[in-house]
Amino acid sequence: ANILTRSLIIFGQGAMRCHPFVLRELQAAQNDNQERGLTEFDDALFSHIGYAISNMARAFFLALTHAKFSNVPLNTPTRRYYQNINRYSAAFALASDFAMLTLGGKLKIKELLSARLGDVLSSMYLASTVLKHFENQGRRASDLPLVEWSVRTLMYHAQEQLHSFLQNFPNRPVALLLRIFIFPRGRTYSAPSDDLGHKIVDLMTRSGEARDRLSREAYTTTEPGNPLGLLQEALLLSEVMAPLESKVRQAHKEGLIPSSYLGQQIDEAENAEIISKAEASQMRDFHQKVLDLMAVDDFAPEDFGRSGTAEKSASVAPKASPAKAKRKTKKKAAGKKTAAKKTSKKKKKAS
Repeated sequence: ANILTRSLIIFGQGAMRCHPFVLRELQAAQNDNQERGLTEFDDALFSHIGYAISNMARAFFLALTHAKFSNVPLNTPTRRYYQNINRYSAAFALASDFAMLTLGGKLKIKELLSARLGDVLSSMYLASTVLKHFENQGRRASDLPLVEWSVRTLMYHAQEQLHSFLQNFPNRPVALLLRIFIFPRGRTYSAPSDDLGHKIVDLMTRSGEARDRLSREAYTTTEPGNPLGLLQEALLLSEVMAPLESKVRQAHKEGLIPSSYLGQQIDEAENAEIISKAEASQMRDFHQKVLDLMAVDDFAPEDFGRSGTAEKSASVAPKASPAKAKRKTKKKAAGKKTAAKKTSKKKKKAS
């Protein structure tokens, strides 16, 4: 179902109905009143031509200038993302028009091409929802790294899918022409940087307003059988335990604690009065919770039914009939006689 949705439905099914002029052209061509149909068709056709030329100019200009002069309604830190969506929207419209013009009904058969255009459309929609969510949340500055990572990932995906679409477009002269208008300066949009990824990890692995707001709808109640709640508990405890762990690490560096194992380090730190008895107990409890979270399920061999299966197969094995058993015995006896004769011949030759 997901393959069908991506390959046919997202783009292919709505390509004609969502186009501002193609459906009008088809309806005009099927009009029983020829005179009226011709007038409507001419009007839709020339509007379509003007629309295509406008898309070519717009896509080329926005790509050439990195969409820096694109008009957007907001003057916020996310302004550039709106401009980039405008750029890829123009490129998508241009690629769609030429695909429908040159391939016609075959576009639905070319499922990979249709899927790539669907991916571009989906990426733009998702980027729009990210920006809308940012606005709904009150444009909080703490969310900007998340917004940047999300939009950059989506726009980079849109760029790469357009590039792949042009690479595989069957009409090579048209593909070359489209590449000139869509990527006149090459593929300039980059994926999120590692530094940005580190910022997001820091944001998500520390308790704070942004993290609490994003996980508000998640079920994080601390109870057995709820890993997410236990993980949340461990995260909060890790911030409390951080100063104690720092003390133990520093003592180990200075040689006050010789052991390299955490459990023994806690015991040695307690004995050396680097941490109190209560603090040592807290550290043991915390690290036991961490180990429980990290532990994977393990099963004894008998849980897999190996021994039971072997016994069952042995008991179910078919017994040989008496006639077969006799034949096997005769064959064994004949084999032994032959082996004995060969051995005696070898001994005679040797003597």
